[in-house]
Amino acid sequence: MNSALSLIIFFVIFILIWVGPIIPGVQIAKKKNRSPQWFLLGIYPGAAFWVLIVMLAVKPLKICENCKKKIPADAKFCPYCSKEMPLTAAAQKKNDVDPKKEKRRENIKVAIIVISILLCIALLISSFFFTILTAFKTSVPYKQSMELIENNEEIKDYLGDDFKQVGLITGSISSNGNSSGKAIFSYRVKGKNGKSLVFIDAYKVNGVWTYNQLDFYKELNSAECINLLENK
Repeated sequence: MNSALSLIIFFVIFILIWVGPIIPGVQIAKKKNRSPQWFLLGIYPGAAFWVLIVMLAVKPLKICENCKKKIPADAKFCPYCSKEMPLTAAAQKKNDVDPKKEKRRENIKVAIIVISILLCIALLISSFFFTILTAFKTSVPYKQSMELIENNEEIKDYLGDDFKQVGLITGSISSNGNSSGKAIFSYRVKGKNGKSLVFIDAYKVNGVWTYNQLDFYKELNSAECINLLENK
């Protein structure tokens, strides 16, 4: 998967979390006689999602037939005109429900809301790290370093067969089109004989990457390394 596609996937997920809650949120607001204008906050990234959570949690309202104002759905008298309010079917049903069952339903509702929030946050964080990792792995410095490692007999003997990159890639990489760029990052490779660290310090001018440092550290937390630039 190339970096452009991974960025598209990340932004699609971001847009879904940003804009997706607005349509169901407006429908819920209308059903509860709440103002859907709260979802105008959806112009801010992530705000619509939180408004949706609040809208799911708030109690519904009803409209007084006498003064046409919105009042709590379970109100017996209108607080504005004092007109006696007949119980709605929902309110009557609520009165007939066992308080323990109602409490369990409320707890389940809260649990669903909390789990939904955590899942959305986890999805956004995961897509963010996936996008960053893909950007590193599709870069020229990463590909060239892996190629040099694969062609280095000393490293192959040291790591063993079937070595691969593991864990996160830490550091930074930037590119201004095909003209210029800078990369300073490190990653770990693992073979059957253990883990090692690769460190890269490079810059790009006129589309060509030049390396200040490209080292393979045999052991973690050790200064002993193989200079991959000698074989480049």
